[in-house]
Amino acid sequence: MKVKFHLEKNKQPKTENGMKVVYGNAKRGGYRIRWYSILALVLSPLFVMLYLFFQEYILTIAPGIITSNPVILTAPQDGLVVEINAKEGGDVFENENVLYLEDKVLNEDISFLRNELQNVVKSKVTTKDDFKPYLLAINNARLNLIKITKIKEKYDGYIKEGKVSQVDYAAIIGMYSSAQNLMTNADIELRQAKINEHQLNLAGGIAQVIRGLNQELVTKLSQYNALNIRSPLDGNILEINAVVGQRVKKGDDLVTVSSKLEPFVIVYLEPKYIDKATEGASVTITLPNRKRLKGHVYLAIETTSKLPAQLAKPFEGPKALLKVKVMFNEKLEANSWVEGMPVNVSF
Repeated sequence: MKVKFHLEKNKQPKTENGMKVVYGNAKRGGYRIRWYSILALVLSPLFVMLYLFFQEYILTIAPGIITSNPVILTAPQDGLVVEINAKEGGDVFENENVLYLEDKVLNEDISFLRNELQNVVKSKVTTKDDFKPYLLAINNARLNLIKITKIKEKYDGYIKEGKVSQVDYAAIIGMYSSAQNLMTNADIELRQAKINEHQLNLAGGIAQVIRGLNQELVTKLSQYNALNIRSPLDGNILEINAVVGQRVKKGDDLVTVSSKLEPFVIVYLEPKYIDKATEGASVTITLPNRKRLKGHVYLAIETTSKLPAQLAKPFEGPKALLKVKVMFNEKLEANSWVEGMPVNVSF
């Protein structure tokens, strides 16, 4: 048998001894929030594990930078910036002068070497007077040969007529031969003197001085020409890191030149994912503004152990990474990227 109690309170819960009692609403929202927080805290490791599993085995995300492969022009030596013929954002052609440096010490060295070289060359100039004795000997030998030749011609007639003896004729022939030998020897001595002079010019002390000055002058002129900073390619000026009147040191960055090629992404991928970096593989490129663009793997360039500064994390040691070149499927708008902008690439 079931007994039901019908208490007065059950019938009229808001009445007590004939008087109306107002009760406040139950405040259970705080307890509900607390409960959900505890549940989320308990389940958070599971969510993290699921995310890592998804990223590890289903989705591969690697950091990268957008670049157009710019070229940084540096100072070849210490100098003073005296002229800048370009502006940031402007176009530049290959071999066009961009910036000019000046080194007063180098200019003075070049002027000094040129003056010294000119003075040394003047001191070694060979004139005809240097060979005057040899030329005089040749001239005397020629005149003597002419006289002896005339005498011999007369004796040739006399010997035919029988007017002279064989002994006298032989003496004339001997004189004629001696005159010819004298002429030949004088000519040989002149040639030998010229050869000696030439060898002295090539290997003598003065020649060595001239050669040393020329070599040093060529080096200085090469340094002087290097002060004229020229663009190595057709492109755009991304950045100018100098102003007129600034003193720069060797190796300082002066101008950054970007080629006119379409920008691409250099992705730093862990080697264990190399099978996902096959040529032509589709990827998704996420920009810093969360915009997603489609691209494809162009090629795997090389392995590296150093990340760019904008991608490196604090206290992260060097590790082997695979550099992968990724091209955009569509043309990237000029106002949506800057050189070196970090992005994430999903394979």
